[in-house]
Amino acid sequence: MAFILGCVTACHKEPSLSQYDGEFMVYTAHSAEVSDFSAYQTFTVADSLLYIDGNKGKMSRNSWDQNVLKQYISSMETLGYTYVDTGKLDSDQTQDAPEGDADLGIQVSYVVTTDYFTTHVPYDPYWWYGYPGYWYPGYWGNWGGWYYSYPVTYSYSTQSLLTEMVDLTADQGDDKQLPVVWNSYIDGNIGNSRNDMARFSRGIAQSFAQSEYLDIK
Repeated sequence: MAFILGCVTACHKEPSLSQYDGEFMVYTAHSAEVSDFSAYQTFTVADSLLYIDGNKGKMSRNSWDQNVLKQYISSMETLGYTYVDTGKLDSDQTQDAPEGDADLGIQVSYVVTTDYFTTHVPYDPYWWYGYPGYWYPGYWGNWGGWYYSYPVTYSYSTQSLLTEMVDLTADQGDDKQLPVVWNSYIDGNIGNSRNDMARFSRGIAQSFAQSEYLDIK
């Protein structure tokens, strides 16, 4: 009986680890100074993805980029936020959106390939200090720098998405810093190409799923 049981067990089909190790590792963090995200009701999204390739950066607005940005819009709306058309995103999905000022802004960067290592401490210089083409706070308004109230330390790798949510209700001025209230790092170092949109979609969905505090419904 023991021999037969052993044979049956040995023949049992176990799921292959390769079915899972192709998924993204999703890291998220939020501001220690924001305990209730219901203070924010509206949001907007930057009109482009920043492509980071080694020590170079460029903005892109192709169809793939637009699909990524649309998923962020859909995810935020599902959580109870209202998309506001501030002219930051040219998309069919947002053509009927109300106009005005937004409480939150979302910017997304796509890492093509790099071995650049970064670390952040909650004071200047900020964690992406001096990186070519990086999003600048002036994109969103009159702010002189970035502000993170939480430490971030990780290495970026091929085929990854970096997302930051900024507080657009913060006081503006050349001497003011734009607060980052949430960020996600979707690590695609096992991935081969951005062509697998389904994997990126699952990673984006997971970043919101593990950030329950963003839900204001």
